[in-house]
Amino acid sequence: MNSEYWINRWNQNQTGFHLSEINPLLTQFWPAVSAGAQTPSKVLVPLCGKSIDLKWLAERGHDVVGVELSLLAAKAFAADQGIVLVETHEPPFTVFRGDRVTYYIGDFFDFTGDIGGTFDLFYDRAALIALPPEMRAEYVRHLRSLVTKDARGLLIGLEYDPSQMHGPPFTVPEAEVLRLFDSFDCKKLVEYDCLEQEPKFKERGLTWMKESAYALRVSL
Repeated sequence: MNSEYWINRWNQNQTGFHLSEINPLLTQFWPAVSAGAQTPSKVLVPLCGKSIDLKWLAERGHDVVGVELSLLAAKAFAADQGIVLVETHEPPFTVFRGDRVTYYIGDFFDFTGDIGGTFDLFYDRAALIALPPEMRAEYVRHLRSLVTKDARGLLIGLEYDPSQMHGPPFTVPEAEVLRLFDSFDCKKLVEYDCLEQEPKFKERGLTWMKESAYALRVSL
């Protein structure tokens, strides 16, 4: 992951990847994915941007922790959602804490259990698909080190013809998801053609694009 690339995207306000609404796959599948988890549960959201999904999760009683490279993203989230976040410096992170929402600003791979504890639940809408192929296995291993022995999560992924467009966001086919998450029980919940909802990717040359949601649960 090129940290400078993503920080520059935020600095230049090139955030077309940001959704201004709650992800409908989250609202559809989160109740079932999180069923049985203790309340309140800690939810980890890697590479979270300024996603409104964090607020939605917090409103359901979760203690939500987002890890994000961009300081601007955390400040924009607070401003957009009308939430007060108190800033502290806890190297190697700058931390913003509010009521049920905490941001750690820094490299996700520097975020450890000693820093943030472990998590019962996790939600990945934009982390795996932001990473090039050579970093994905390391990402999953690191994610696994941050969750409890019976943790559950929701993963949202994309698939498209990589000869037509170079990410990010990157295509991560189902076979690769299953291989990467082989220490989890992994169940595909839905798959649908989303290209008509993503005209910017049509402009980049794609002729098809599918979005998928997976339910994950630690199995080893």
